[in-house]
Amino acid sequence: MTDNVERVHFDPPSGAEDTWWGRYAAELGQMTSTARGALRTDCAYIVERGLLGAGSPDVATWPQSRTRTGLVMGSVQSGKTASMFGVTALALDHGIDIVVILAGTRLSLWRQTYERMVEQLDAGEEGVAKARRRLLCPAPGVVLGGASGTLDGTYRLPSAQVRRKLTQKQPLIVVAMKQTDHLYALGRELRQSVFGEVAQLNRAVHMLVLDDEADDGSVLDAVVEQSLSPLSPALKQVPRAIADLWEPRSSGAPDNLFATYIGYTATPQANLLQEDHNPLAPRDFVISLRTPLDVGIPAQPADPNAPRSSTYPEPNGINSYYTGGEVYYARGAKAGLCLELAGEPDEDLADSIRAFLIAGAIRLHWASTNTPALMGPHSIRGVDFALRDDVRAVSPPTQSMLIHPSADIGAHFATAEDVLVWAGAQDRAAARNLLTSGNAQLPLDLIAKMRSEEPLWEIWIDRYQASSTAIATEFNVMNPRPVPTWPTVRAILEAEVIPGTRVSVVNSDAEADDRPEYKPVFDEAAQRWRAAPDLSTVFVSGNVMARGLTLEGMTTALFRRSSANPFADTQMQMQRWFGYRGDYIELCRVFATRQQIELFGAYHDVDEALRQGIAARMAGDAPSPVVLHGMSFLATGKIANVGRVPLCPGAKPFITLINGGQTPDPNERLVAELFAEPSVDVSVGRATRGRALDRTLSLSEAADLLDSFSFESYAPGNDSRLAELWQQVRARVDATLPLPPGTRFYNAPSPTSGTASDARFECPYAIAAYLRLWEASLTRAVPGLFVTGVPSGRWALADLSAKQLHQPRFSVGIRYGDGESITDGALAGLGFNIRATRKALNAGGDLDTTWGSNDPNAGPLDYRGDEFFDYYHRGEVLPATARTTPWRPQGSHGQILFYINKRPRQAHPVVAVGVCIPAGGPEQFAATRAGSLIAA
Repeated sequence: MTDNVERVHFDPPSGAEDTWWGRYAAELGQMTSTARGALRTDCAYIVERGLLGAGSPDVATWPQSRTRTGLVMGSVQSGKTASMFGVTALALDHGIDIVVILAGTRLSLWRQTYERMVEQLDAGEEGVAKARRRLLCPAPGVVLGGASGTLDGTYRLPSAQVRRKLTQKQPLIVVAMKQTDHLYALGRELRQSVFGEVAQLNRAVHMLVLDDEADDGSVLDAVVEQSLSPLSPALKQVPRAIADLWEPRSSGAPDNLFATYIGYTATPQANLLQEDHNPLAPRDFVISLRTPLDVGIPAQPADPNAPRSSTYPEPNGINSYYTGGEVYYARGAKAGLCLELAGEPDEDLADSIRAFLIAGAIRLHWASTNTPALMGPHSIRGVDFALRDDVRAVSPPTQSMLIHPSADIGAHFATAEDVLVWAGAQDRAAARNLLTSGNAQLPLDLIAKMRSEEPLWEIWIDRYQASSTAIATEFNVMNPRPVPTWPTVRAILEAEVIPGTRVSVVNSDAEADDRPEYKPVFDEAAQRWRAAPDLSTVFVSGNVMARGLTLEGMTTALFRRSSANPFADTQMQMQRWFGYRGDYIELCRVFATRQQIELFGAYHDVDEALRQGIAARMAGDAPSPVVLHGMSFLATGKIANVGRVPLCPGAKPFITLINGGQTPDPNERLVAELFAEPSVDVSVGRATRGRALDRTLSLSEAADLLDSFSFESYAPGNDSRLAELWQQVRARVDATLPLPPGTRFYNAPSPTSGTASDARFECPYAIAAYLRLWEASLTRAVPGLFVTGVPSGRWALADLSAKQLHQPRFSVGIRYGDGESITDGALAGLGFNIRATRKALNAGGDLDTTWGSNDPNAGPLDYRGDEFFDYYHRGEVLPATARTTPWRPQGSHGQILFYINKRPRQAHPVVAVGVCIPAGGPEQFAATRAGSLIAA
């Protein structure tokens, strides 16, 4: 039984101060003690189960390739880099010899990651102590100082130093940009200066490669895959260049070199689906990180194998919560965190900027109340300081807004001009000049504009107050922060926020800014410190900002981008408003179309489903995690020819499996036992069409009936891909709310001898599994499930009370044919005459025809078809939607209809069955690709 007692760890294990973990943990002062404990637990799990999952490097226990590959799934802006550094620290403490950190595909990401690594993992002043404990490549001056030079020089590793470090068991740490030229330069240096020294050692050498944003650049290209052989030299080079860092085939790596590759990403869909010929495909382990909220199983630092959930309880409250999709699209919905665009582009832009500026004024008011010495973003500009800490002591909280118009670079500059013109710039030319100058401050004319339209600004005070109340109620905030009055906010806007806010375009254009700058800047000429440039900034960006770069203090997003063929992984990465924003979440807003907001919510839903699937696999309760599409989007566009496999068998599945009839059919006795109960004839248009059972069956009773069927030539067992899919679904349902022990949805018989049959989606056991899932989902808001017959309907948002009230019951009938009467066997003694059907068989022995007569033009006294057999039994009018959709309406009965089939010269009758399923049930769409299931 799961122990759900909350544990608070005030002093989580952090290691001795002279260890890598100890030094790293000392730099995590901004984390709560619970968060540090959860971080260490997850890092320890990754090291023990992933990095060292096959034991210490040894040819007897490791794969023949001497390589292990795995994947770690985090959340957007949740702390993946912190985990990556934590894993590095623990790995170094375990004696790992070489660590290569692949830090993004852009210079800005490479520098951002390198800077954090130097400050946190490799903390301390440069000097002898640091030099003795590791060899760092490149040197800080090369990456952060902007020194020019060749790439070969950038990744230079002197052989003598390498030999000394490896001999003394001191590590080599490399932070490389994930770009082919950089990777090839690093590979050359490893071959020239490292591998020879490794070969001289009389021991195994373990290399750890950590790939940040592993779905960016490290997945084989979809377009290339469609047209080229897997062995073609024209395949995408980044994955090959990464693998070439250790593979003997191309790099000449020595026999005593072992490598572990760990990809980190918040969107692992493409990584899990990529073909096996990608050397980086996760073959050995998949691991999910956790985030702090007010729910979940507590993280237990002493037990990395304890039960897991996607979140863990953070006792410090909302200020320390990760605010991701669960907050924005589910629990924060009543707070109005997501706002539908009005459809007037100019007004939508104006309202979002007002929201941003007012949120900034409120945050500055809150901060100044607690720290009166704080300066504002305007008053601190131009002031210089002797020490960096002096700047930090009086700097206001960072405030960021993101406007995402499209992927087009030209649209970024045009939108930034729109912002400046709205704020009072003379014209577009003047606005463009401000942008190219690098100092595009909001014009002071905006203050007069604000005074002339005060009601449009003041209304945001009421909106933020309502949000504060809603957030306090949802998250049990005892003392919500009071929203100041409009006069107070207006004064702050005029004095600090409007004159202290700038507009910045961040993209790949040469005239755009490089990246956000949130740290104090040192003026070399004056030898003084100045405040960070981006204390209050409206960023206009596209794909550059949709990957890796962190927007600090982000409160407001205007998302105008749309796509005719959206992909979940790409658009999840664009949601830069996710993060640790609990201390001002009531001030956060996402402006987007209604369709886009619904898509964001659906992305979160399938993301949570994948996360639960990975957690179940980590606990050993499920096979490889299943990647899901949505009803209106695909999981990824990085992989070609990805299939969609629905879970629901459809509106009217007909089982073409049938026994041969040369021996008595055991399914005949099932029907006979059922119809030993009271039943009546069903007559339409003066003809008796069949027989119907008086009572109806529940979802579970219908499932039990279908599971009772047996076939002489069909026994797929429970080791098929279909069985694995159902195990994954069951594990996800169980993670939402535990099922009774031993519960299984899919219960296919195993063969008594020989090999198992190929599993079919349209078979009694798969339909029974679906009905059991439906029953279980009536009391569970299971993520990743949609609602059949309801476009964009998500099960997690469904009214479960209404679902329980309108759950289907199944009518059961026997449809008569025009063949001979059944005069012997189990069905002969029921007291009513059953005439057999004579459905044809195909060459494989399956039924060649399915549902019987179907007359779309049937009148009131005529027979519409077998799909509506039970409607005639109940005397009900056929559904009005019968001509437009195959689905029965939500809340309708379902139907199980038997056919007793006997062909000429067939010794015994056999049973065929069709099922009608109403709309309103659960559905999912599994993404399929050869090689997508990870070997256990």
